[in-house]
Amino acid sequence: MLRLVAAALALSISGCAVAEPLDFDQYVASIKPVKPVARVTYGSAASQHADLYLPTSKGPHPVVVLIHGGCWQANVPDEAMGLSQNAADLSAHGVAVWNVEYRRIGEPGGGYPGMYEDVAASIDKLRDVADQYKLDLRRVIVVGHSAGGHLALWAAARSKLPASSPFYRANALPVRGAVSLAGVGNLKYHANLLATVCPDIKIDQVVGPLGAARPDPFADTSPRKMLPLGVPTISITGDYDQEVPPYVGYLWRRVALKAGDSATDIVLPDAGHFDVVSVTAPSWILVRKQVLTMMAATK
Repeated sequence: MLRLVAAALALSISGCAVAEPLDFDQYVASIKPVKPVARVTYGSAASQHADLYLPTSKGPHPVVVLIHGGCWQANVPDEAMGLSQNAADLSAHGVAVWNVEYRRIGEPGGGYPGMYEDVAASIDKLRDVADQYKLDLRRVIVVGHSAGGHLALWAAARSKLPASSPFYRANALPVRGAVSLAGVGNLKYHANLLATVCPDIKIDQVVGPLGAARPDPFADTSPRKMLPLGVPTISITGDYDQEVPPYVGYLWRRVALKAGDSATDIVLPDAGHFDVVSVTAPSWILVRKQVLTMMAATK
């Protein structure tokens, strides 16, 4: 796919008021949590659960797996991770949404390896509830924001995990595509950027320790190392994003295309890091459109 640039996308939101990009406090203040249809646990830890949002149609429903960000850290306030509004909005447009929580850095098992185990287990848990909630597991895509964007790309790469990886599962539920909202797919190349944006963490908390048993800790943690993923990816970034600048998505598209994948990067006008997940921001209209378009292509 050709790269979509801000000038072209701006036409899609003509008529919407242009505002300054949201900062973190403004984003948090805008969040109004929406209760799910059901909360499903997939492990014994408090963080091991996913919230399900359903459309009003009879089904079977295609599924968007939604993964929040927050520098993979537990000390980011829960209210700042509030993707329930996004989940409710997407479900109102005809898809089921599986809004995933996972163990984060700072809680037992969080970060490496727990968050990878949790993302994998939460997606595979869909099999246990598919009949009850009329879910179409042939049509599952993953969407993540910031650190969750990395995990969304990783989830799409699970089929490329080597059998030697502790995260390998022979029967992993396949996904049909991934949307990374201001996420990083190349952890090694962007390690310095991550250290600036998330100064309270160390890269080995995200990718695991370097040692004789794991000579390359990025091999099963960084999506870049697992290309080609074999499914389409879209990277969406705000043009004013200071945390994950637009060039990150541009570079992902380049390496993914070179590896043989279908990949697009989109730069949204007048948007910062949090606008891409704020349902009150014009950017969300465009994000929703891309998610639904990817889902439609899974028919």
